[in-house]
Amino acid sequence: MPDPIEAIKLKMEERGMRNKDLVGKVGSKGYVSALLNKRKPLTLELAKLFHREFSIPAEILLS
Repeated sequence: MPDPIEAIKLKMEERGMRNKDLVGKVGSKGYVSALLNKRKPLTLELAKLFHREFSIPAEILLS
């Protein structure tokens, strides 16, 4: 099973997105950075958001 954060980063790269593109949807710039650097946990609410936005399977996000 791929790492959930790595899956998010891959989808962002595929779409040409940067961290700042998630700021309005996920939280502050610092929170986005902490999330993508694994200093903050991926919450269920955020997993649902990434599932909807990026079509990442829930099994990956919840692993």
